[in-house]
Amino acid sequence: MFKSIQTRAMFFLVSLSISLLIVLGYVIIASTENIGHDMKSTALEERSVLLSQLIKSNYLQKNVELSPAKSYSLLLKTNELPSKIIQETFMINKDGNTIGYYDKEVPYNLNFKDQSDEQVIYKNGQDYIVGLSSLADIPGLEGWYIVTEESFSSSFAKINNIKTVAIILITALLFVFWPLSKKFSFYITNPIKDLSAAASQIAAGDISHEITVKKNDELADIAASFNAMLNNLKSTMRQVLAKSGEAASMHEIMEYVEQAYDNLPGGIISINNIGEITTFNEVASDLIGIKESEVLGLDIKNPYPKEIKPLIDPLRRCLAKGSIKLKTITDIFSVSGEKIPILYSINIQFGLKNEVIGAVCVFRRIEDIKRFEESANRAKNLESLGEMAASLAHEIKNPLTSIRGYAQLIKLDLSEKKLNLEELDIIMHETDRLTLMLDRFLNFARPKIPELVPIDLTQMVKYVLTLTQNDLPHNIKINTNYQGTPKVMVDAELFEPVILNLVLNAIQAMPNGGAIDIKTGYNDMRKMVYLEVRDNGIGIPIEISEKIFEPFFTTKVNGVGMGLAISSRIIEAHKGILEVESVVGQMTKFTILLQSVEDKSYQDFQEE
Repeated sequence: MFKSIQTRAMFFLVSLSISLLIVLGYVIIASTENIGHDMKSTALEERSVLLSQLIKSNYLQKNVELSPAKSYSLLLKTNELPSKIIQETFMINKDGNTIGYYDKEVPYNLNFKDQSDEQVIYKNGQDYIVGLSSLADIPGLEGWYIVTEESFSSSFAKINNIKTVAIILITALLFVFWPLSKKFSFYITNPIKDLSAAASQIAAGDISHEITVKKNDELADIAASFNAMLNNLKSTMRQVLAKSGEAASMHEIMEYVEQAYDNLPGGIISINNIGEITTFNEVASDLIGIKESEVLGLDIKNPYPKEIKPLIDPLRRCLAKGSIKLKTITDIFSVSGEKIPILYSINIQFGLKNEVIGAVCVFRRIEDIKRFEESANRAKNLESLGEMAASLAHEIKNPLTSIRGYAQLIKLDLSEKKLNLEELDIIMHETDRLTLMLDRFLNFARPKIPELVPIDLTQMVKYVLTLTQNDLPHNIKINTNYQGTPKVMVDAELFEPVILNLVLNAIQAMPNGGAIDIKTGYNDMRKMVYLEVRDNGIGIPIEISEKIFEPFFTTKVNGVGMGLAISSRIIEAHKGILEVESVVGQMTKFTILLQSVEDKSYQDFQEE
């Protein structure tokens, strides 16, 4: 309808002006009504005074005493009065009776105090304006009044008609202009909202939508300019993606890199070529005790946490020289003051054009590295030993089976002759013992592949402890501390004997009695579920501490020496870790660490 915003604005101003004029007209009419009321009241009062003067004049001319009836008759015969005035005029005597009253309704009560007055009364369902004047100046008419009246409806008929028309007109205009105003406001604001929404989408990274404005005004010009800018932006982004050779979202790439950094076993800290810290992964945060948000973006030329200084200094030097640093040992300190020996390496980061863009440092606790190497070496040795044991077990087990079979036959034959069979019993007992040992050999050499299911480790421990109740000496007490843990993926048939073996070893390590502390929980730093079995027994002597996981090594008189070796092999088959800590004469603690079901490393393990 209106193509220009300026025209639409003018239309609204004109509409507003018309509405204001209508309201102003109504106010003027109301004011006129009030003024008219006052004028009518004054006119009626003056009319009553005029009539009283006419009656007095006639009386003076005739000079006779007038009775009430004659006075009223004289008033009616006065040619100077219009018929309408006569119809609305009557007299009231001193007794309050009316003369010439035309209405059937009982006259109203008036206030007879002044010589002349105007009053408003109510009768016949409507208001009347009344003017009255005293006839006390005429002899014989003391206390008499002449009264004139006129109803509001007849007095203000024209004004009421104008007011009614004004009200109808205002109401009609409101009904017309309100939807029009609403429509025109939407006509103006909707394109602006479209522009705003499109700008928000572009700010969020969505540049696929253009703006369509079905108008030919200033907003259409703005939309055209906006679409032109959007097309230029799309073209620029296509050029950037073409040059970089990447079509993936930069946000997705950064998120993937951050997740990869957090899942690495070592700490990572990096700086860019202007000296800002750009990476501080979760492992580094847990190890040092500083939150990622506290260091990211810090300029290393300005103050930064002292705990990362042993890593920042070599990073700065390597970045300045463009050099690398491999497998260097140093010490760092955590926020709590703990000294942590680490092994770190530093490499330079290069951009697409082979320019230096930063340096990255990867570090690990030396203790973790040693533990990993020991576990790897032990696994390698156990694998070799297992292959040898498997061959040896088959070579020995077959003759043992034959020996036991023949011993049984001899025992049956000789039992009829009632000879001493003690030697044969010894042969059969020792044969059974060797067979059991060989079975354990085979379990160690060729362990069963675990059938993993999600299990609550705490519930498994509780079940195993019920198996030890009958064999638990009265002077040994078991204390438990179960904390909430995620489920772990284990083979219960394989893992329950491991837990039972650790508990029985703890019992046997305390011949004089003591306490066993069993604890389950979740290690936040290592992101693993753990089980601790601790006793306050004799401890493990230093000279044999390196041999306890070797097959056939035992300090027990009747021991086979396969318990810890098999347990270690089963734990490794579950991608777990078995750690031992001991103080001679004080305590020994075995710790099993397992990945939780939610842990990504378990998912990787499943994929393998």
